[in-house]
Amino acid sequence: MYRVLFVFALVFALSTSCTEQKNKEPEQFYTDNTETVNEDSLIVQLNDSLEKFPENIDLWIRKGELCKEALDFKCALNAGAKAFVLDSTNLEARKLYAWTLINKPNAPVVDIERAQRHYKYILSIKQNDPATMVELANTFALTGDIKSAIKYINDALRIDQEYRDAYVLKGSIYKTADKNDLALSSYQTAVQLDPDYFIGHLNTGWLLTDMGDHELALEYYENAKELRPNNLNAQYGIAKSYQDLEKYDQALQEYRELERIDSTFYITYFNQGYIKQYHQHQLDSAVHFYNKLLEINPDYIHAWYQLGRTYFEQGRKSDAGRAYSRALQIDENYAPAKDAAEELRKSL
Repeated sequence: MYRVLFVFALVFALSTSCTEQKNKEPEQFYTDNTETVNEDSLIVQLNDSLEKFPENIDLWIRKGELCKEALDFKCALNAGAKAFVLDSTNLEARKLYAWTLINKPNAPVVDIERAQRHYKYILSIKQNDPATMVELANTFALTGDIKSAIKYINDALRIDQEYRDAYVLKGSIYKTADKNDLALSSYQTAVQLDPDYFIGHLNTGWLLTDMGDHELALEYYENAKELRPNNLNAQYGIAKSYQDLEKYDQALQEYRELERIDSTFYITYFNQGYIKQYHQHQLDSAVHFYNKLLEINPDYIHAWYQLGRTYFEQGRKSDAGRAYSRALQIDENYAPAKDAAEELRKSL
C-alpha cells in the first residue's frame, strides 16, 4: 500500500545513523506527550460533562478534536465513532469519524475506502470545502491513486490558494516519490503561510536532513523548538544536526538538554557514545554512554556491538567478546557483530 506522511502524522521518525557506521541504524519511532497537559485537562472536563450528558453530540465532537490535537488516536476513534452513531447526518461527526478511520495505526484498506466514501458524501453537501477535499486526497494517496489525490489538492487550492494543509499533503506526496525539490517547495510554502505551524517546521527539517542540507535543517528545528521548547522531535533534530555538521561539542550540549526533557530516550546516549568513541576518542566516556543506554533498553543490538568495539579498542578483549556474544544472542545473523567476533578470535 502507498504510504505518505500526511497532514496529521501518526508518529515522527528520526534516523539515528551515523555515516561512519558499517550498518544503517533503524529509524526510531516515538510519540511526544510533553505538549498534551492542557488537552488532557480539557478532556477530563469533557468526560465529566459526558457522564451527565452522554447523548450530547457536540461534546463528543469537541472531545474527538482535542484527542486529534493530542495525537491520541484511540481516544479520537472512540469519540468520532460515538458522535457518528448518535447522528450520522451531522457532517462534523462524519468528518471526525472518517479522519479516525485513516489515521489509526496500520489502517486497513477497507477503512481507508470507507473514509473515502464519507468524505465524498460530505463534499456532495459542502461542495466547496477545501479541508474535506484535502482529506479526501489523503485517502486516494494512501491507496496509491496519486492522480486523484493531486486533482483534489489542486481543486482545494483553486478555492483557497493559501490553504496550508494542501501544500503539506502535496509535499508529502512529492517526498514519497523522491521529488525532494518539489516537496521542499511545498513544505516551505506551508510554513510561510503559517509561521506558527510546528509540524510544518519539523517536516521541512526532516526533509532537509534527508537531502543533506544540515545547516538549513537546523534552522527549521530551531524554529520548531521556539514554538514548543520541550518537544523531543525538535530537540533531537537540533542535536543530530550539530552532529551531522561535525560540531560535536554543541551536539553533546544539545543531547544533554534532550536528557533533561526525557531521560528514557535512549538514542541520545547512543549518539553521545558514538561521538565519544569515534570523534573525541574518549573511550571510557563511550563505554559509560553505551552502558547507560543498555540499562534502559538491554536489547538494543547496535549498542552491544559498539560497546564491544570500544572494549576491543581498550584492549579489554574478554569484555568485547561478551558484548559481541550478547549482540548475537539478540540476532545471530547480525553481520557487524559476527565480523567483529571473528576479528577478535584472530587477535587472541
